[in-house]
Amino acid sequence: MAKRTSASKSGVIVAQEIKAMILANKTIKGPEVMDALREKFPKETFNDKSCQVTYSNLRKNLGLSHTLKRKPVAAGRPATGRPAAAATRQIGVAAEESSVDMSLLHAAKVLLQHCNGDVTVAVNALQQIASLQMS
Repeated sequence: MAKRTSASKSGVIVAQEIKAMILANKTIKGPEVMDALREKFPKETFNDKSCQVTYSNLRKNLGLSHTLKRKPVAAGRPATGRPAAAATRQIGVAAEESSVDMSLLHAAKVLLQHCNGDVTVAVNALQQIASLQMS
């Protein structure tokens, strides 16, 4: 389908005018283009958003700017397959021994209180005790 010869009633073809401005000055910005159009054709009214789209498309077609491809966003549904592993895994304990011992939990609580709530200090202390008992 062929393009119309005149895009507006007054004979101003905005896309051609914007293209001429871009080719004359490749660093011209969108608002500057709008100001120049209003200066050149004071009796015309221009749709700002339409002109900005034309400006952007012409810069892209002329190779002066580029757009990045968007990465696909995952739909918010759960993945099919195996369920996720439990977040509370016991370190160094076999699966058969997974029953909870309240006295061990109380002892761990007391240890954390002595370490001022710092888990890394408590773990280091337990590892040192384990290494002393092994040798």
